[in-house]
Amino acid sequence: MKRLVLPLILALSGCSNMTDEMAMIGSDMLDTAPRTDFDVRYPEWGAPTNISPSDVKGPMGQQRTQSYSNLQNFLLSNGVDYELLPGNHVMVKLTDTIKFNTGSSLVSSDSQYWLDMMASYLSTQPGIDIVIDGHADSTGAPTFNDSLSMRRAKAVKQQLVRHNVAMDSIFTRGYGEYVPACSNKTKAGKACNRRVEVRFIVSNN
Repeated sequence: MKRLVLPLILALSGCSNMTDEMAMIGSDMLDTAPRTDFDVRYPEWGAPTNISPSDVKGPMGQQRTQSYSNLQNFLLSNGVDYELLPGNHVMVKLTDTIKFNTGSSLVSSDSQYWLDMMASYLSTQPGIDIVIDGHADSTGAPTFNDSLSMRRAKAVKQQLVRHNVAMDSIFTRGYGEYVPACSNKTKAGKACNRRVEVRFIVSNN
C-alpha cells in the first residue's frame, strides 16, 4: 500500500506545481517586464529569440535584431542615454526620465520636447513595446501618491497615443513614493523622484 501512496502524492504535487505555472504564464504579459534592473521574471518576453544575420550578441546574450539596431541608432543620433537590461530579450531602459511638478500629472515643459521626439519615432516602430513606470516623491499621503504615480504614467501614455503610437503596445504601472531614485530629504531629491521612467521591449524579429 505504501508503495502506491508515495507515487500518488508525488504526482498530485506535480500537478499542483504545473497548475501554478500555467496560471503564471497565462497572467498579464506586463508581468514579464522587469520591475527593477535585476527583477526579470520572464526574460524571454514574446517569441523565442531568432538569431540575427550578423550573429552579434549583447553583453547578456541578447540578439541584435533590426528593431534593436533601429532603436539604437535613433537614441545615439539624438543623444538619448540608455542602458541594456539583463535578460534573454532586448530590454532598453532610458536614463533620462520625464519630469513633473509637485502634485501634478502634467508633463513638465522641460520634458515635453523630448517626449514628443520619442513619440514620433515610436509611432513608426511596431516592433517595440513600451513600459511606462510612474513615480512620486514623498509629499502628501501615500494613497494620494499611489494614484498620482499612475496618473503620471497614463498621461505619458496618452501623449504617445496622440502621436499615433499603438495603444496596445504601451503598458503603464504606478509605484507611488516607494521606489525613489533620490533622497526625499531635499528639494532637488524630490524633483528627481517626480518622474516617469520608460523602458522598451524589442521584438525578436
